[in-house]
Amino acid sequence: MALTIRQRILKQRGIVGFQPQTRKPLTASESPSVIDKTPLMKYLEIKYNDTIENLLSTCSNYELEKKLGVDYSTISKWRKLIRKAIYDKERL
Repeated sequence: MALTIRQRILKQRGIVGFQPQTRKPLTASESPSVIDKTPLMKYLEIKYNDTIENLLSTCSNYELEKKLGVDYSTISKWRKLIRKAIYDKERL
């Protein structure tokens, strides 16, 4: 098999081959969000592999308290924060 010019030059320079370049997929914690996330929010996103917005929209505060292990008042504050951020974003 004949080498292309590019392959010959790379071989002369000691470069055998390249790994294909791929984009690293974003995890839930790295995805853009409408709110500034606390470390606990980021931890829960990684643990459950979902965004905090989706986690909070699944069930009531008391059910989430049991599921996530976070106080229901904290969950309520997070929901208010998300609602306000979405409202502010829509107003722009």
